[in-house]
Amino acid sequence: MNNFMNSEEKIIKRLRNSALSYLARYEVSEFQFKSTMKRKLSYFENNLNELEKDKLINQIKSEMVLSRFIDDDRYAETKIRTIRRQGGSKRLIFAKLNEKGISKDVIQTALNIVDENHENAEIIAAVNFIKKKNIGVFYKNKKIGNEIDSYTLKDKWYGALARRGFSLEIVKKVLDIEDINNAHLILEGKI
Repeated sequence: MNNFMNSEEKIIKRLRNSALSYLARYEVSEFQFKSTMKRKLSYFENNLNELEKDKLINQIKSEMVLSRFIDDDRYAETKIRTIRRQGGSKRLIFAKLNEKGISKDVIQTALNIVDENHENAEIIAAVNFIKKKNIGVFYKNKKIGNEIDSYTLKDKWYGALARRGFSLEIVKKVLDIEDINNAHLILEGKI
């Protein structure tokens, strides 16, 4: 029994070091942390059953959460800020964070915090996206030949924005912007 405890202590120490090294490089959710630690633990030489492995991983996870190395609220806010900057919609945010094991309540709370000063957060994100992709008012090749080309182009733009998770209402508003100065004012939060 003493030999087993010694072996278990070694595994915990290695797992803890591995966890700290991992968390020093990445901001992760509890769900991501747990699955990564499961994978890392499988590389270790051990005779532990699944229940014992889960117990060890949960112990390390609890230590990391208590030390605030892992914080789903902070993780959600950080990711939402990044996704918004890249032109991501609310729907896309929910999908991406749900994939990472973040609960809908945590996502909604973080979204409220990030978007608190911007009631037009969806519009701003959509304008960010069209600027990044050079579509809509930011389209460089202003010489659109005939109506068919114009229609096909707008159709592609609608598709791109819809795939990004924006509602039809937001897509229409954003693609109806004709003055590039207005688009920049929206990005600055002045409209």
